[in-house]
Amino acid sequence: MEHSIDIDIEWGDCDPARIVFYPNYFAWFDKGTRHLFRSAGLDWPALLEEYGVIGLPIVDARAEFVGPCWFGDTMTLTSKIAEVRKKSLVVTHEGVKDGKVVVKGSEIRAWTRRHPDDPARLQAVTIPDALRERLG
Repeated sequence: MEHSIDIDIEWGDCDPARIVFYPNYFAWFDKGTRHLFRSAGLDWPALLEEYGVIGLPIVDARAEFVGPCWFGDTMTLTSKIAEVRKKSLVVTHEGVKDGKVVVKGSEIRAWTRRHPDDPARLQAVTIPDALRERLG
């Protein structure tokens, strides 16, 4: 399962050198993941309500910056489910500009609910089989 979106690089996305300020890539990875789920008919608010979980928080995020993106560029970000684990999933991202990879990234997201003994804590729970099939 994969999905692509175009990201137009705006002035506010850049640092004083006019290249993308690196935290923005992580925000775009998050956006890519949300759009990936939506493209599969899995709108996050409905999904969370249906399964009684509070979300898919990131427990690990990584990026490899291969080349720069500048103000005015358009980058195509392709996100895909690389692995569905028992209680988490791995989403990978690849950003391409002018036919060249400029960024690679990954996230590990946990399927979570509030901990039954302490609602201030989160607890990873097993991803339901029906959802696992749709993601795999």
